Amino acid sequence: MVRAEIREQFKKLYEEKFHIAITDEEATQMATDLINLVQVLVKPDVLPELTTSKEPERRNNALISLQPSQ
Repeated sequence: MVRAEIREQFKKLYEEKFHIAITDEEATQMATDLINLVQVLVKPDVLPELTTSKEPERRNNALISLQPSQ
C-alpha cells in the first residue's frame, strides 16, 4: 500500500504530465505498479536453480578448453 503523501504527490505529477486527474484508487494502483517495476529492474530476483545448475557445467567446460590438445 502506498502512503497517502506519496499517492497525492503521484496524482499531482500525473496530472501535471498528462493533464488528467486520477482517483485515489487509480493513483494507488499505478504507483504500486511503478514501484514494483522499478524493484524488478533495479534488483532482479534470480532463481537459485538457474545459477547453481549451470555453474559446475561452466567450470567443466572451462577446464576442458584449457587442457592442451593431444
